[in-house]
Amino acid sequence: MDLVLSNQKFFKVAELLRLNLSLKSTFGSAISEVVRVMTEHTDEGLLLIGIDEQNRRHQLVCRVLYPNIGTPISMDLFHYAKKLVPVFNTSTFGESFCIEFSIGLPKSLNLTKENIKLIHSGIRNLGPVSSYEELKISKNMLFEKTKIQKKELIASKFLNELKSEFISMASHELKTPITILKAYGQLALSSKITTLSQVQVIVEKMNSQCTKLSMLAMQLLDSAKIENGQLEYEMIDTDFNSFLDKTIEDLKYLIPSHRITTQFCSSQQIKLDQLRIEQVLSNLLSNAAKYSENNTEILVKTVRSSENDFMILSISDQGIGIAENGLTKIFEKFHREPEVLGKQSGLGMGMYIASQIVHAHGGRIWVTSKQGVGSTFFIALPMEC
Repeated sequence: MDLVLSNQKFFKVAELLRLNLSLKSTFGSAISEVVRVMTEHTDEGLLLIGIDEQNRRHQLVCRVLYPNIGTPISMDLFHYAKKLVPVFNTSTFGESFCIEFSIGLPKSLNLTKENIKLIHSGIRNLGPVSSYEELKISKNMLFEKTKIQKKELIASKFLNELKSEFISMASHELKTPITILKAYGQLALSSKITTLSQVQVIVEKMNSQCTKLSMLAMQLLDSAKIENGQLEYEMIDTDFNSFLDKTIEDLKYLIPSHRITTQFCSSQQIKLDQLRIEQVLSNLLSNAAKYSENNTEILVKTVRSSENDFMILSISDQGIGIAENGLTKIFEKFHREPEVLGKQSGLGMGMYIASQIVHAHGGRIWVTSKQGVGSTFFIALPMEC
């Protein structure tokens, strides 16, 4: 709201309505008085002027909407405006407060529907009424532009901080297996290793670190491909139970410290990229093992959806669980739960990549969890009709 501009705008509207001087001055003074009081209490508000029809009589109506400013504005402050107009009311309008006042219009104005449409069209096409309004419009545009630039600057700063954090984390995660590989390599070349069995133990440990390095590199590459929309899929018709049996049998060797139990419903043909879904299963099963005690059970189960259009795969562990506020963030890129930072390695990209792969299959992925009890990850994949 603006005292000067509200007056200038009203008098332009009054010209289009062909109001007489007395009516124009009276209603204009009421608007000025209300706006004056309001601008002393808030910089925010909206002033609306319109024509209302009741019992074939037209009224000139002004509504002033303003947000809740905490302390109510005393209506005694509007005593002069109340004397100028016959109708003056206050009410609530959604989350805003509303001051509404009106005055009758003479029949001599001949306000037919056609005339009102012409007046409305004239108001809509009304440009800036003064150089003051032009200056105010330019100021508001500059303010909005500055606000947008400020938001972009904050977003850019956040992304840079996120990038720096990721580079630091990725460097650390990549450096650790490289350091271990180098240490085992030096050990293998030393005079301390004298038997084949000792060499085999070292090679097994080096192979484990190579697997970890390969997984980290694949996550980095997949993340970049997803961002660029370049992650490719080779979708083929697959017997789901046979695929799960084979995949889980292979993955058992990666997590020998846990018992994997399966409960499958009748099989179904599903169109999927076997390599990518295997990647999702590998991530979920390795996480289930990583965050639960050795020798505990991991249950892999399938059921059909109630509408029989999705196959739902669930993977349940008996691990540490996920905090409630982490359930909504678990599939975000780089997210890692505070409880595992510094305790478990990872880039925080596995769940993000898994979710993108599942979504690319037209499916859904979600999780339920209870801290200290365990987590269950669900994947719903559309079935062939």
